[in-house]
Amino acid sequence: MREEDTMALASMTGFGRARGTLSARFAASVVIRSVNHRYLDVQVRTNLREETPELEAAVRAVVSEAVDRGRVTAQLTLERTEPAATAVMVDGRAVTSALAQLRRLEEEQGGPQTVELRDVLSLPGLVTVTGAETLLEADEVEALEAVVRDATRQFMAMRLEEGARLRGQLAGELERLTAFLDALEPELGDVRDRLLQRLTERIERMVGTEVAVDPERLVQEAAMLADRADVSEEVVRLRSHLGAFADRLSKGGAVGRALDFLCQEIHRELNTLGSKCREVGMAERVVEAKTATERLREQVQNLE
Repeated sequence: MREEDTMALASMTGFGRARGTLSARFAASVVIRSVNHRYLDVQVRTNLREETPELEAAVRAVVSEAVDRGRVTAQLTLERTEPAATAVMVDGRAVTSALAQLRRLEEEQGGPQTVELRDVLSLPGLVTVTGAETLLEADEVEALEAVVRDATRQFMAMRLEEGARLRGQLAGELERLTAFLDALEPELGDVRDRLLQRLTERIERMVGTEVAVDPERLVQEAAMLADRADVSEEVVRLRSHLGAFADRLSKGGAVGRALDFLCQEIHRELNTLGSKCREVGMAERVVEAKTATERLREQVQNLE
């Protein structure tokens, strides 16, 4: 990505095309498209029958300057604007031999001699026509690179436009998760107290009234269980992950993989939090937060 676009976000899907004249001999059209991929994978395809590694390398180099991640396909169509020189090779001995053999067969069968030279020339292998190899001059390669850059600029403009749309969606999901924490934190003390009371009552029911139990010991055991079920640490880590996510999102650039990792961490903390908080009302809110995280991750996986 260009330096001026480092604050922007780019989607990994895009499309661009351009066409231009390379010289009096050639014109070229380039179509670039991309889809999601874990790393950068640039594939160059041409309409030429022969292999052209030098052309593919030139196209790949230009595209790689602008793209950091994604599976990019660049279709290069090279058009000749003037006829190409061709070479014709005729195997004279084979033509003479074939013509003589065919006429001899006609004589042996007693028919009229109708075999002519044009009939023999149509036989495979006797006449070979080869076209000139497609080699571009240095100025033609430079012109081709300019065409590729034009297509790449259009391609990147589409990726950045899609990235801006994704930024808005990500910010919205991030606000929902932040609101979830903002509502949860003031309730942490009450949640712990309710959990402690519920555990105490449960232990009393299990022990029964006929068994003598030290009340202080009973409260201590319930308090230990309540501490293990406390979600304060998960909330702190969630707040940290959301802050890191917002910070990287604001900086822009190629942040897709980093944000995807943060989504995994956010989901992990929500899973732990949900396993501890099973109260009516709280569980539903955790599910909503996990759903927002899934939407967040789906969009992040479209980012470069």
